[in-house]
Amino acid sequence: MIKVVVKRDGTKEEFDATKLNKWGEWASQKLKRVDWPTVVMDAVSISPSECGSTKLQANLIRACLDQDSWEYNKMAGRLLSVIMVKEVFGSSEHPHLETVHKRLLEKGLMCELNYTTLEYEELNKHIDHTKDQQAAYFEITQTRDKYALRDSVTGQVFETQQFTYMRMAMALAESRFKDEEKVKHAKDWYDVFSNNLLNAPTPNFINLGTNLNGYASCAIYTTNDSAKSLAIGDHIAYTMTCMSAGMGGMVKTRSEGSPVRNGAVKHSGKLPYYRALVGAINANKQAGRGGACTTYYNAFDPQVETIMRLKNQRSTDSKKIRGLDYAFSQNKLFARKAAMNEDIAVFDCYSEPELFEAMYGKDPLVFERMYEEYVSNHVKVKKFINARSLLLQAFDEAFETGRHYLFQIDEANRHNPFKESVHSSNLCLEYISPTKGYDDMRDLYSTEDHGRGEIGLCSLAAINVANIKNDAEYKKVAYLALLMIDICIHKNEWSLPHLGVTALARLNAGVGMVGLAHLMAKEDKKYSSQEGKDFVHELAETHAWHLYNASLALGKKYGNAPWMNKTMWPDGWLPLDTYNKNVDSVITVDNKRDWEGLRQQIIDNKGVRFSICINFMPAETSSKASGTTNAIYPIRELTLKKSDNGSSTNWAAPDGEKLKDKYEFAWDIPVKDMIDIYSILQKWCDQSISADFYKKVELSKIPSDELIQEYLYMVKMGMKTRYYYNSMTSKKVKYDETEDVLDDDSGECEDGVCKL
Repeated sequence: MIKVVVKRDGTKEEFDATKLNKWGEWASQKLKRVDWPTVVMDAVSISPSECGSTKLQANLIRACLDQDSWEYNKMAGRLLSVIMVKEVFGSSEHPHLETVHKRLLEKGLMCELNYTTLEYEELNKHIDHTKDQQAAYFEITQTRDKYALRDSVTGQVFETQQFTYMRMAMALAESRFKDEEKVKHAKDWYDVFSNNLLNAPTPNFINLGTNLNGYASCAIYTTNDSAKSLAIGDHIAYTMTCMSAGMGGMVKTRSEGSPVRNGAVKHSGKLPYYRALVGAINANKQAGRGGACTTYYNAFDPQVETIMRLKNQRSTDSKKIRGLDYAFSQNKLFARKAAMNEDIAVFDCYSEPELFEAMYGKDPLVFERMYEEYVSNHVKVKKFINARSLLLQAFDEAFETGRHYLFQIDEANRHNPFKESVHSSNLCLEYISPTKGYDDMRDLYSTEDHGRGEIGLCSLAAINVANIKNDAEYKKVAYLALLMIDICIHKNEWSLPHLGVTALARLNAGVGMVGLAHLMAKEDKKYSSQEGKDFVHELAETHAWHLYNASLALGKKYGNAPWMNKTMWPDGWLPLDTYNKNVDSVITVDNKRDWEGLRQQIIDNKGVRFSICINFMPAETSSKASGTTNAIYPIRELTLKKSDNGSSTNWAAPDGEKLKDKYEFAWDIPVKDMIDIYSILQKWCDQSISADFYKKVELSKIPSDELIQEYLYMVKMGMKTRYYYNSMTSKKVKYDETEDVLDDDSGECEDGVCKL
């Protein structure tokens, strides 16, 4: 039992239960399912007889979190919000906005923003610090631990949540606007941030308003098959890691045993270059840890069997490279071969350069014709591999390592607005854009538009769909999301000068969603139901409608992307022109917007502001700051312990107690239904999706026909990528290969659903 409380200034006073009761009662206001006396009693029971006030407050928060629910998480957040004010500012009152910025400026943590004292006064009046008291515990801790400006040495934090949002808003507004327009836009951005409508990416949280101007979230690159180009690829990965970008790329080089210099040297293959890449991305730190890269390799590579197992801990040391993630790239031809249990002929960029490039072309039929010609030449073909065995091994690696993904080459190239080829996606598989290898380091550091190489770069944002009230609000948030990205691209400092040339010419954006699971629960919709799929279709159409219209509006105001001619937008392209029509079989609703009217406006404007607008990223980190569910995924549990770079927090599904019977858990959703959901979203998306699957494994073995049918259905429905394949079982699950996928002589998958 507590007898004495030691206050922050060291003075001691007799414990007064009344004060603690008032804390508990205040923190539980408007929370219907909270028993504050129990929380207070639990806090007292775990406290020593002489207890510091800080420790007592922490125990009160701990007692809330131990109840493990959304409303108790909100109660803990309310307590923490008040404590933070004292910890950060040494007072129970929030200082003036200008005072906070002057302090940060003196410490070198902020740059000077172009606002007068009167403008500061107006914006200070606009900040609503009571919003911190409405936030969940995990929302506040995420902002405090990840995004607030701090002294990295001492750990001292200098911002509370609302000050962080206003810093970001003011930095964005002063970059593009003046006078009344500047203040108005600062208020607008503050409102959409603080009301959890617009979800900003980590680089924006950390760098806006500071002297650090790196805002790109994703970067992708390709090498050419030359010693210089391969070395430049490592340099790109090294530098982009310094710029805080996640990496994705394809190391394009010949395979082991191929001739070099007309046979004077035997090529050592891809593995030595992968090892060099690991060193490049791990040489520098991002938020206290090394960088990360997903390397893309294709099913027809002569080294495919070795590369596929590089992440596996059971591989021999000479054939183990665990510092990368891997994406298995394939196409419909490979899928058909796997379905029929047939072999594929392997080749690489050296042995068959034209065939290799055709694989990444816009027309899959061109590749298939060239492939058949290649296979018919028995002199050229050196090796065949069974396609189904490869596919099953890919699944094995996905389950065992957790970081082995799928990339559908032909669908990614067919369904996008670019005229040029796409070779890979990014770290998390949601971004696609053309890339070209560099052969001369001077080209990478050139400020000319020379056309000899390109790195793909994408800046992200997401809309918290669970909190959008109406169509007008969706329109506003979509516009502010793209305007934020536009400003950040132009504010960016370019460590690689030619990257600045191409990034400013492309203007690649990716605006996704967070909070879909919360919205579905609020609307009583299930991912696995027809009503739920129709609902997602309507939402995806709304998302696309407002973003493409915003891109058009920004194009009219600021001009179209300089490389708009390298896309099909000027011809009036819309995702409706190239989406996989099999999607229509899983929805029962029609399109609701005037797409033909928008098409004509785009033609009249000769394009739009951004080359690309939409992708669906995981948003695992930033969604916590928005107090919601991550990305478009269903929830796994009503409460979870979520980790982030060594720290962890208690996450709870929004309105978990109220909606506990409305949320549909990921483990209860069949993979086929998740494929339908992703395919519906892909219909409207000009890039791709970090698409997770979930499987509850009841047996010690997963039937191989089940996995192959899921894969073939994914191909049929036009999914471009598959990210994590999550399972509720040990990593030692094996696959039962005794059952065949095919009927005896039908030539198609069981029930005909997966026929290609």
